[in-house]
Amino acid sequence: MVSHGDENAELPLLLRVCAALVGFGYMVTVLDGSVLETSENPGLEQLLNFALPSRDHGDAPGWNIMPAGLGLQSLSAAHEHGGPSIADCGSFFPNEGIVIAYASAQCLTPLLQGSRVRPLLPISGAKTSLLTSYLALKRLLLKAKVEPTVVNVVGAEQPELPGPASWTSLSDCAKFFLNYEVTPLQIPLPSGNERYNAGISRLSLGLLETAMPLESGWAHHASQRNRQSFSMPMAAGSH
Repeated sequence: MVSHGDENAELPLLLRVCAALVGFGYMVTVLDGSVLETSENPGLEQLLNFALPSRDHGDAPGWNIMPAGLGLQSLSAAHEHGGPSIADCGSFFPNEGIVIAYASAQCLTPLLQGSRVRPLLPISGAKTSLLTSYLALKRLLLKAKVEPTVVNVVGAEQPELPGPASWTSLSDCAKFFLNYEVTPLQIPLPSGNERYNAGISRLSLGLLETAMPLESGWAHHASQRNRQSFSMPMAAGSH
């Protein structure tokens, strides 16, 4: 999921997508790129350095959020220089069925480049959402070469059929400046204690169809790196 500063759309949709996936029986971990890891609050960065204790979520379906700002930046930088990417991190999530990366388009671009993933790009009627969502859309299309799933999140306080709303303006901007047709999904969020939402359920199932399979390549890269660091001094000393 793309984070571009639209608080009215992003977190409400993210939480409900997680709930829907858990309802389908999956274990879900959210890599939250908006929160930096610390020694007191470790996360993805420590996991990548094998410095995070193993996590046991039990057998029951559920979901948790992991700080991942530094870890996702590390993955992006490594992949840009020919190293492993998020697709190689399967060994770190042996019990999870689904891992959701929630970060900026700039951070996600190297990780998703050329993939078949269609990241969620949530928007709302907020005034600032047009500019930030357009910049995110432009980067994903031109840099990552992926087409996001644009979702207009309609809250209880927002009209069902907006006039000059952000999703309409985003469509106009994308068509005029990028020659790209945006066909947004309009998802009304449940109100009150209502949990089931057919639109969010369909959206979540659709995301699974284009999800990126996670392999266990990171451990291989790490072991190769460690072997090289130990063998190089020995080789140098042999001459």
